[in-house]
Amino acid sequence: MAAQTYKLAVLDPTVKPTPAHADMATRMASLDGKTIGLLANGKRNSEEFLDHVAALMAEHYQIKGIVARNKRNVSRPCPEPMMQELLDQCDVVVTASGD
Repeated sequence: MAAQTYKLAVLDPTVKPTPAHADMATRMASLDGKTIGLLANGKRNSEEFLDHVAALMAEHYQIKGIVARNKRNVSRPCPEPMMQELLDQCDVVVTASGD
């Protein structure tokens, strides 16, 4: 009986990332007198992390106020009403992921 030979093709399932062009927002000269938005993504420790960020900002700047929100669902986009509230009330928004 003759030995059979098989041909094996190995496929690479990865793809190269498609670079997207994005412009950075203009950086403010200072956070003095600004209202800071803090948006937690709903993961454990995201609010605690942002609390520390807010404390550090308060040490270095004269922050006018803080608007803290938690979107509560890491897999969903920020609800439109919450996003609009942050846009209306805040000069800057910092978002964070926990764990």
